[in-house]
Amino acid sequence: MAAPTTQTSDTVTDRKREREQRGVRGTKAVGATDRLPSPPRQRRPALAALAVLLIVGGATIAAVLAMRADERTPVLMLQHPVEAGQLITEQHLTTAPVAAQDTLLIPSSQLDRVVGQYASVRLREGQLLDTTMLGGSGMLTDGFAAVGAALAVGHFPASGLQPGDVVDLVAVRSDGSGEVISEDVRVSSVTGAGSGSEPVGGGGLAATFIVPSDQRAAVAGAAASNMLAAVLIERGGAIGGED
Repeated sequence: MAAPTTQTSDTVTDRKREREQRGVRGTKAVGATDRLPSPPRQRRPALAALAVLLIVGGATIAAVLAMRADERTPVLMLQHPVEAGQLITEQHLTTAPVAAQDTLLIPSSQLDRVVGQYASVRLREGQLLDTTMLGGSGMLTDGFAAVGAALAVGHFPASGLQPGDVVDLVAVRSDGSGEVISEDVRVSSVTGAGSGSEPVGGGGLAATFIVPSDQRAAVAGAAASNMLAAVLIERGGAIGGED
């Protein structure tokens, strides 16, 4: 009875061996080891193009900035403040690189032309200098005279006076009334209260006014009698401009 079983087993084994030799595997083996090939990765041309544009754009911006930096021009700048009507010297000036094309800024190459001119307005430290800020002469020109006066407290604005200010000068009478004796007068210099310097006695200030020559006697007389008062009309107005 054992012989048929052995023969059957040998037959199955032989058939299996023959299939393996022919490269044929069983269904179970195929299911366990064979895999379907992976699908090809999908390309994203839009993202690739965007990346290229970003790279090119960044390079272009960097190039433009570099070109603009190379186009900067040294211009004149104030390293010390200058009052309106004050003579500009070389010590007042320094330079700063800026993109100064098609502007009124003055290039550093014109330093010699600027030195010796007068400021038409008050110039601050660090301010770039342009052609509208200069005048060929100071405040004291033909037809005008410089008159000095000491003004008591109450005879000038509480905020003080500054060079370049425009004032009306008033002669104050003993009865408290007043008369304007000179209009649109330019303040040339100031010391004392509100000027940043040591106060004049009693907290007043001393100022120099540029007045028309035919009014100099009236202004000087009022000042000598301690009757002169200054009424502020314009703070730091431009010299030579309309007041």
